[in-house]
Amino acid sequence: MNKLSMITLLGFLLAVTPAVAQASPQTEMSTMGKITAVDLQRGTLTLDTGAQFALAPTLQYTTVPAINQEVQVTYSEQSGQKIAHIIDLAPPSNNRSMSTDVNRRK
Repeated sequence: MNKLSMITLLGFLLAVTPAVAQASPQTEMSTMGKITAVDLQRGTLTLDTGAQFALAPTLQYTTVPAINQEVQVTYSEQSGQKIAHIIDLAPPSNNRSMSTDVNRRK
């Protein structure tokens, strides 16, 4: 490789690296709480813990999230905002195996 090609390649790699880093998947976290507010048209959800979420456009659910439901929310943070990806109904206290995944990933 000649010197000019090597410099061009190095410049390209330096320019592309930040874009690739931004495209990497976000770390997912989860929290539990009781729904105190939900607005499906605005795409927002609030828990009794004070946590507020924007609902991801890909969020799917089998039952509509409703006030006073105990849920587990799996989310990521993007630009300081919590984005909910999965909302699971919290299992009954005596049988934890009945959790319902409302966002089926394919």
